[in-house]
Amino acid sequence: MVSPVQAYAADSTGTRELPPEQTVNTYLKSYLGRLNRLDATSSSSRIEIDGQLQRFYKALNYRAAWTNRKAIARLVEIIGECGSDGLNPSDYHYGQIKEFAANPPGSPALKAKADLLMTDALFSLMSHLRFGKVMPGALDSNWNIPVPKPATNYDQMLMSAVMGSKFPEMIAVLRNPSPKYVLLRKNLLRYRKIAENGGWQPVYQGPNIEKVGQVDKRMPLVRQRLILSGDLSPDAPLSSIKPLPADSSATGAPLAPPIPPDRVYTQELFDAVRAFQQSHGLSADGIIGIETLNAMNYPAELRANQIRVNLERERWYDGILGRTYVMVNIPAFSVEYVKDNEVRWTSRVIVGKPNTQTPIFAAQIQSVIFNPHWVIPPGILAKEAIPAIRKDVGYLAKYQLTVVDSNGKPVDPSRVNWYSDGGFPYRLVQASGDDGALGRIKFNMPNRFNVYMHDTPTKPLFERSYRAYSHGCVRVDRPYELAEYLMRDSENWSLSKIKAAIDTGKTRTIPLTVKVPVYFFYQTAFADGNKIGFRDDIYDRDKELLDALNSDKWSRSVEEATR
Repeated sequence: MVSPVQAYAADSTGTRELPPEQTVNTYLKSYLGRLNRLDATSSSSRIEIDGQLQRFYKALNYRAAWTNRKAIARLVEIIGECGSDGLNPSDYHYGQIKEFAANPPGSPALKAKADLLMTDALFSLMSHLRFGKVMPGALDSNWNIPVPKPATNYDQMLMSAVMGSKFPEMIAVLRNPSPKYVLLRKNLLRYRKIAENGGWQPVYQGPNIEKVGQVDKRMPLVRQRLILSGDLSPDAPLSSIKPLPADSSATGAPLAPPIPPDRVYTQELFDAVRAFQQSHGLSADGIIGIETLNAMNYPAELRANQIRVNLERERWYDGILGRTYVMVNIPAFSVEYVKDNEVRWTSRVIVGKPNTQTPIFAAQIQSVIFNPHWVIPPGILAKEAIPAIRKDVGYLAKYQLTVVDSNGKPVDPSRVNWYSDGGFPYRLVQASGDDGALGRIKFNMPNRFNVYMHDTPTKPLFERSYRAYSHGCVRVDRPYELAEYLMRDSENWSLSKIKAAIDTGKTRTIPLTVKVPVYFFYQTAFADGNKIGFRDDIYDRDKELLDALNSDKWSRSVEEATR
């Protein structure tokens, strides 16, 4: 490839040298041309940043932008600090820019390269802090939540950020300001420090530790683990149990060794274990069993990675929720109603099994249905209901199912060809009632997944800590209360009025005057008061996102264009 300087020299007499600024301009234009050609294989988000670079340098007539040494030094600092957001400084050419800051480039080619890398680093970092590095739709084809777009004056903001050296202030503005995000950032640093210091020593498995006063040689390990996670104060007292008298020969009993105070399960430890269990989605019973020990032994480094991927998810959600909404956190098996940015109500939920996952999506709750009928979805119909009916037609009576045609008219089951290979032209409808799959309330939220929230007859499942048992819909533990919150202001429905309407047994649809946004999200680490809540990655989504965060593809095209 002929370099821009060589091309210019070929048209000159060979006796003149180009002005240094002119050669930097020529190299910048050449690098940007290469970058434009490389965009054919780039992601849409990468192409968007590249477009910003093209417009930025065109507005500058391809002059160098980074001429202030103090601004360059501050850029190096800011790139280094992005690790606290779970981002990789290497995505922003950290090593090369740091070297350029320490040893300013001398040749026009290197000056142009350094300038382009610095501008790309800043533009990319600003975008990633505001919107996230990874496009959620690239990982989940079902994602239907619109990605926020940059403001119409964003190019002017970028110009001001670089040429006016205002980028530190803009970085601070673009970073998610929510208390949830701040707490995750703070704890990412804390868990990384724990991991760097060797993490926590595993507590080996053994018999359950169940009661205050129980003696177990693993208690020192449990104590240290709870201190590191912040569940137990380092000053928590040891046991005050007194050892047996040294001389018990008067009774003829053998001398008993004293009980080491640090091996006793104290009340303080019991309370700390319950707090730990609660923040990890376990039954908060204070019993140290297999599940609790598995959570305690999960390495600090992996907890830090868990926080990283959920910081990215928080960036996806930033600015899209509004002030009033319903949000389901799938791996936390929980739902909350937020009004005017304040959590007004929470409840346990049951979500889809790993092989029938609840999708991540957004919709609107448009109506509440009392005593809903259930039309069996096509998937359940083909995979479960029809095979069961072929074995025993009594399945219909057992689950109170009626066969109906396309006009909604009942059909005699004996006249149905249950073995037809030409498709099933009927629907199976379950009557409403306490034993119906939808219980007494359905929250109608039209969406292409045919997923909604509803009541359920399987109430005992809510007592379990693991609650992924549905075919994809979300079963709500206290649906009457949610209905009251949704209908209280716009429809003037009280809880007693809702119960009275349901008790009539009549199916009734109540449209909501004000439609309420509902979001089904997936967060395995999140703010829980002033602590971090951790949940199991029930759908194995964290690794794919972590791999995408760690991928070096983002910076490759710019670095290749400047070679």
